[in-house]
Amino acid sequence: MPAYDVRDSSIALIGSDLERRVREHAGAKESAWVKAGVIPGFQIWRVEKFAIIDCSDWVAHEKNYGTFYDGESYIVLHTYRPDGKDQALRYDLHFWLGEYTTQDEAAMAAFKAAELDEHLGGKATLYREIQNHESPRYKSYFPHFMILHGGVSTGHHSVLTMLPEDEKKMYTMVTTRHKVLKTRSADGKQLIVREVPREGLVMLQGVVYVLDKGPLFWQFNTKKSTAWARYKSAEYMMYMGQWRVPQAKFQVFDEGTSDEQEFLQAAGITSPVKDVPLPPDEGSPIDPPVLYKLNEDANGGHVVAVAAERTSLQSDGVFILDDHAFPAVYTWLGKNVPEPQRRLALQYAQNYLNDKHAKEGEHVEVATTLVKVNEEVEPASFLEAFNPRTL
Repeated sequence: MPAYDVRDSSIALIGSDLERRVREHAGAKESAWVKAGVIPGFQIWRVEKFAIIDCSDWVAHEKNYGTFYDGESYIVLHTYRPDGKDQALRYDLHFWLGEYTTQDEAAMAAFKAAELDEHLGGKATLYREIQNHESPRYKSYFPHFMILHGGVSTGHHSVLTMLPEDEKKMYTMVTTRHKVLKTRSADGKQLIVREVPREGLVMLQGVVYVLDKGPLFWQFNTKKSTAWARYKSAEYMMYMGQWRVPQAKFQVFDEGTSDEQEFLQAAGITSPVKDVPLPPDEGSPIDPPVLYKLNEDANGGHVVAVAAERTSLQSDGVFILDDHAFPAVYTWLGKNVPEPQRRLALQYAQNYLNDKHAKEGEHVEVATTLVKVNEEVEPASFLEAFNPRTL
């Protein structure tokens, strides 16, 4: 089964054979949506071939919550009330595509997310999320956001189960300063964990690495990793080990110390730690976004730049906001835009990105988060993009 290619985006396959195949399997009505968005909270579904599997029980279990597999696609719904008192529910609806998900499952996730949006009255803010390019909003749902290698077809490997004796796994661990919406910890800090191949691995400055050896967990702190990242990584490493075996052992290595070679040899790493450019200082100005109006004609659609101001938005129009500093591409839909156009919102954004990539080259990331935004229920990130911002 072919792997998913973001440049051949499933959201741009309207009318294709793949769409017809997905819809044939999907059926006219999805039973999984019966309880979707009824009360505030989080719901998760996994796409398995042409079926939607409810994984919402993960939300109640800390050991599973926030764990995703790179061979799969998921749909995540966040239902909430903006001020806690208003009775009108709002919805953030994301479909997340793993790096090794199949084209069929990616297409299924896109179409079923659109179907769920329709079930919710078209009121959801809809996000297309690609592995390693997730929006801050998506990651903010998970105190521990973890991506592991594998999927249903290869068997799920849980970090909480013992590895075979001859197997080792490597994880990168970094912390974020984004606010975590759902947290079970007093500090509210978030840890991002990603499984990475050991073969040919080049370590990057500022990252904490954990070598998983079954009953042994070895942590390697690069020189520029923060004290908080080291602490949170050690905390989570011990958490994983205690779930596996009571006798799990932990050891910490620091770059530049006499015992670092023990870790590097065990991990099979021969390259020196690679320095990376420092991030801009907090308080640095963020470049403003660019706003375009979509004009459709007999030859399709084209975008025309307009002033990047909220007053440029018109209720009968479709607008593309390229917030390259976020990064995200939003399709804003005026409340008077007809339904056929509304269904193509993310396709408009992907077409814009593909055209930009063709004109400007490889530095344009086509896996950027895409967001469908409805007039009068815009997310804060969209509205804030029009204001002067700093890091």
